[in-house]
Amino acid sequence: MSLKDTIHQLTNEHMTHGDDGGFHKAPPLLAELRAACGSNMGAQGGGSGGMGMIVNHKAVKLENDIKSKALAEHLAMTGNEYRGGLVDLLHAWSTAASTEWQPYLEGVTQTWINDIKEMLVSKRPPWRPSIPCPACGQRFYGPEREPCLAVHHWDEDADEMAPPSQWTANCDGCKAEWSGDELKWLRAASNTPTANVAEVAEVN
Repeated sequence: MSLKDTIHQLTNEHMTHGDDGGFHKAPPLLAELRAACGSNMGAQGGGSGGMGMIVNHKAVKLENDIKSKALAEHLAMTGNEYRGGLVDLLHAWSTAASTEWQPYLEGVTQTWINDIKEMLVSKRPPWRPSIPCPACGQRFYGPEREPCLAVHHWDEDADEMAPPSQWTANCDGCKAEWSGDELKWLRAASNTPTANVAEVAEVN
């Protein structure tokens, strides 16, 4: 694809070829990435602060990486720092990029398209509540301080939420595991009236 084509997919509604063989209108990929930052889609390391708003750390990191790369490339290409938004910057690239820069920027923007699509279609991750593990007491582990607990609450196809009786959980810090009504600790540990947590705790 040309630079204009890749930037169009990133910043505008566009047509995509669906699995059914037809063409469908898709939202801008950068808009889908922005929406994913507040969901758990594709967030292998995603979690939340306590039991509040979900933050998709993988999507946030990808969005920040794209912004940083775009600003750095613009500075290298023009010698000027860009102060506006990412979408406006990319639109400027599509019309003002010199011929010698276009093949390189095509590769950069195509990589972003691939990375965003890969993130959006990733298998749904476990829910990672930021609460202490009932076995070891840790909340976070590893150099990136990810939440220790992983609650696996999707069905086998990762399409829908499984019945609470089928949920399992594990701690990546101490390797403890739980399933079914062993997850009754979840409601007490989270100290929250969240409906899904209450359902897990009520499993008989």
